[in-house]
Amino acid sequence: MKNALRLTAAAAIFLSLLACKKLEGLRGGPEEPLPAVEAGEAGGANVEGKYAGAGTNPEGGTYSCDVAVTGRGSVYSVMWYFDGQPGYEGTGIVKGNTFVVGYAGPQGYGVVAYTVKADGTLDGTWTAAGATRVGTEKLEKK
Repeated sequence: MKNALRLTAAAAIFLSLLACKKLEGLRGGPEEPLPAVEAGEAGGANVEGKYAGAGTNPEGGTYSCDVAVTGRGSVYSVMWYFDGQPGYEGTGIVKGNTFVVGYAGPQGYGVVAYTVKADGTLDGTWTAAGATRVGTEKLEKK
């Protein structure tokens, strides 16, 4: 049994080293970052842009916002503005026609999953830490 565990551990270490070596080869050296991909290239739709948003919170109230989505490689930076002031900040990825964002702000953190429509509209469902219900949000490109 001990030999099997040692062999498994050795194999895991070997495979980890191979993976690191492969990543190092992509970088050109350990100090250089991995090469960037175009926004949307790795996951699907490109959601970069400025949006006008409207939504409902889990308690049933409504809100409006402006949202800026900026691509950074295959990752997106998202900023929600309420009455012209920054409210929430998030990081997201696209997989097919789904855009998923984790966010944080003064009232806490949460997650939103948007369906990317053919016209560029984002239809979302979101929740926050501690919630037991979801809200909705629709973003239309400006």
